[in-house]
Amino acid sequence: MKDVKAIVAKNLTMLRKNKGLTQVELAEKLNYSDKAVSRWEHGETLPDINVLYELCSFYEITMNDLVDEECTPKEENPTALKNAKLYRLWLGILTSVVVLLFATVWFAYSQITGKGYWIAFIWAIPASCLILQYSCRNIFNWVAKFVFTSICTWTGITALYLHMLLYLDANLWTVFIIGVPIEALAFLWQKARKYKE
Repeated sequence: MKDVKAIVAKNLTMLRKNKGLTQVELAEKLNYSDKAVSRWEHGETLPDINVLYELCSFYEITMNDLVDEECTPKEENPTALKNAKLYRLWLGILTSVVVLLFATVWFAYSQITGKGYWIAFIWAIPASCLILQYSCRNIFNWVAKFVFTSICTWTGITALYLHMLLYLDANLWTVFIIGVPIEALAFLWQKARKYKE
């Protein structure tokens, strides 16, 4: 007698990975918690029949496919998948350029008013990194995500330090110390998400 729960768990994991989704992203699409998705994929519980039906519709398979040991996902069009990834990448780049353009306009305006807000360029760097990382979250591997997080962390702390130094006359160089635990947490978070997928 075959272990249906284990087969469904294996197939759900394979189908999700084939779609290029994390457990969190799938949970958001289905309006469930990522813990529930994790329990389904580890074979701890089975979703109820309505959720199974919703999953089959989402993955474009039948219930029979879901309990089949040889379940094969519907073939994705590789060109469409590549185009979708390129679209997200270009959207992230374009949005980052808009942020830098906004910083340039802010700086030009501040030159007219006599206040040199050149620090807008410094704040634009972490903002651009955050936007690019969010737009390309399904494209980059965990190392690239960690690098983006590191750039965002250190440029954000630098911008905060310079802002306090210039406008508050506070030389709080110790603010850089908070970057170390943030960096460690970002590394552990990315590693944990890598293994969760």
